[in-house]
Amino acid sequence: MRCLVLGADGFLGSHLVDGLLSKGFEVRAFARFSEGKSKNLEHLRDKIEFVAGDFLNQDDIDKATKDIDIVFHFVSFTTPASSINDPLIDIDTNIRGTVQLLEKCAKNGVKQLVFPSSGGTVYGNISKDMFSEDDLTMPVSPYGISKLTIERYLEYFKINFGLNYLALRYSNPYGTRQNLAGGQGIIPIFLNRIKTGEPITIFGDGENVRDYIYVGDCVDLTMQILSKEDRAFNLYNVGSGVPISINDLVRVIQKVTGKEFSIERLPDRSCYLKKVVLDNTRLLQEVGSRGLVGLEEGIELMWKSI
Repeated sequence: MRCLVLGADGFLGSHLVDGLLSKGFEVRAFARFSEGKSKNLEHLRDKIEFVAGDFLNQDDIDKATKDIDIVFHFVSFTTPASSINDPLIDIDTNIRGTVQLLEKCAKNGVKQLVFPSSGGTVYGNISKDMFSEDDLTMPVSPYGISKLTIERYLEYFKINFGLNYLALRYSNPYGTRQNLAGGQGIIPIFLNRIKTGEPITIFGDGENVRDYIYVGDCVDLTMQILSKEDRAFNLYNVGSGVPISINDLVRVIQKVTGKEFSIERLPDRSCYLKKVVLDNTRLLQEVGSRGLVGLEEGIELMWKSI
């Protein structure tokens, strides 16, 4: 089975490449690969096919999707916060680029596309203990709107062109290789500031609640549901289902790092949702229950790696 991983040199993409290789897939890794070098995949230089290209260049995508069975679309140009500053960027890059990708996949006979949606942003500020895939979606950021829009385009291309898809609404993945200064993911941002001796910033009262999933578990669950050819759905939540507030997360981080640090508190931001915890019952009914890396253990693994 030949796979194309778009965004292969990134945080999730590079871990996915490792997971695919461990299952015997042939992997074509697509990224910018500045000066021909990889940040996260040099250890696989002789085991995968490297393709340098621009996701928004249709010729590059056309060539990359030829002779491919499954495409993993792990490219994104924005974060929830950055998308608020310039909503058009999401349209011009993520939405337009993805539709162009889907057209090339349909043209070149790709069998399936796997897309990481965003369980943390598509449901919105609705008051619920946990969100299932059947719940109302009311995203409050252009980032969440674009993720939901792409889900709709996936269904459109399935109905009209026979392109199968798997959309995975990840909660808040974290772990090794995550960009510490990338502006997305509160755990890497906090760890980076602690490492550099800067204060961490908390918006609002710190009682915002999320669930977090270690990147290794994220990839493992992705591979498990991908292997189910008779799966009942095309859309799944992927999270730990374990709620924790920002304030409690800070306490865990302080325990793991053993560092003292100051906290700067700022007014809440409109894109920061009060509580989003994913119900992954649908996923576990397909792949079976399994133990996940605990938050303290996962943060410790990440802290040691930096």
